[in-house]
Amino acid sequence: MPSRRALLQAVAASAPALAPTGADSTRSDAVASPMTVGVAVHRVRSIPDRTFRRVVRAVDRGVEQVARNADRELDRDVEYDVVAGATAPRGTVVTNTRDAVYRSTANWLDATDRRDPDALHLMLVDAPLQQSIGYGGNRSHVKYDGPVSYANVGATERWDDAAVTDNMAVHEVLHGLVTPYDARPVIGRGCEHDLGAVIPAGDGRGAIVTPLATAYAETTVGGETQWPGSGCLGHFSQDVGYDPDWWGHTYALSPATLAATARYLGRI
Repeated sequence: MPSRRALLQAVAASAPALAPTGADSTRSDAVASPMTVGVAVHRVRSIPDRTFRRVVRAVDRGVEQVARNADRELDRDVEYDVVAGATAPRGTVVTNTRDAVYRSTANWLDATDRRDPDALHLMLVDAPLQQSIGYGGNRSHVKYDGPVSYANVGATERWDDAAVTDNMAVHEVLHGLVTPYDARPVIGRGCEHDLGAVIPAGDGRGAIVTPLATAYAETTVGGETQWPGSGCLGHFSQDVGYDPDWWGHTYALSPATLAATARYLGRI
């Protein structure tokens, strides 16, 4: 993929990423080869252009934070490249089960020669009534031959709002950039969701949720998100310590997320 190092300073996140912690542990004695964190965002045809462009921007800013931090903390040159990929024809992506989403997306990428083995492929699907597939999913990592993640934009747009949609897209990409092995030294446990943070709002009544905590900050239906997540959850890297009156979302990444993703990128 082409370098976008010249653009790193030009793309700013909607909220600044917090400084990472434990950065010294990500350094190695030897200088590793340069790398580019690549992500291709695809969609099904029913996702509107405006929504697609917004989600691509959110993913770009999320991955930028990961790459900039890793470039600073590791003894290697880390760049990033997020692209707006192709639109899948109607009926190509099957959304009745999680397995079907992964399989049909992978089959389409392979059949059309769109699978980049060096990038993570995020498919945006439109299944607002298909709770069985949840808000998204991921099964593999950028190291492994063009892995597939998906975000159920149809559900988050209908039941929540744009901020939740954007965070869940970033959330599923982040699962491809970190493993439990890398989370454990940072937070003392292997749950990737716990790398996220719930930050007190300025009024002392609300809470702001970062991407990996999104859909997990409150596990009841109709809480922080209308559909709560069903994956692992212990204790977030930062939490408010009270029951919020309202919820907000930011795709600024938590220090723990930055530290753990740098660890992963330092190993591949």
